[in-house]
Amino acid sequence: NCDIRASEVQGLLAGLMAANIHTRLDEYVARLAEYADIQSGAITQIASTLETLFGSLHESWSGIGLDFEMLLPEDDELIEERADALGAWCESFLAGLGFSGELSKERKLSEDVRQALEDLSEIARIEADGDDESLEKAFTDVSEHVRLASLLIATELRGDHNEASNEPIVH
Repeated sequence: NCDIRASEVQGLLAGLMAANIHTRLDEYVARLAEYADIQSGAITQIASTLETLFGSLHESWSGIGLDFEMLLPEDDELIEERADALGAWCESFLAGLGFSGELSKERKLSEDVRQALEDLSEIARIEADGDDESLEKAFTDVSEHVRLASLLIATELRGDHNEASNEPIVH
């Protein structure tokens, strides 16, 4: 029985892949066990689920990542639950980046990425209570922001490894 949410399982992987798309499944599984303090026996039970997750995220992040969906509770869950899972996703994403070793002090990051990282660490501490409409709307906006922020970080971090395109990107 694992005490880790789907959102964290995916967030951690996304963080690792944001830094290095060539992260291997076994590396990820080892990091996950370490992060969540899961016994290897428990990991074995969810191995096929992890493989599926790994495959789909790898595929979506190898491309532009626009079809990337975060694993969060369904819309009919309590907003607190969903906000909590979103916070956990951000936290584990940042942990994955940390594990990757790509965010060293020497690493020059663009202002956008710095901001995105800051936003994610803010959102990692998110707490929602109350159940009004505006909260629903805010949640949708915030989770979309997280999705785009993580893609932005991934695009920049991996850009250095992508020698194929040296042309400046025009926005």
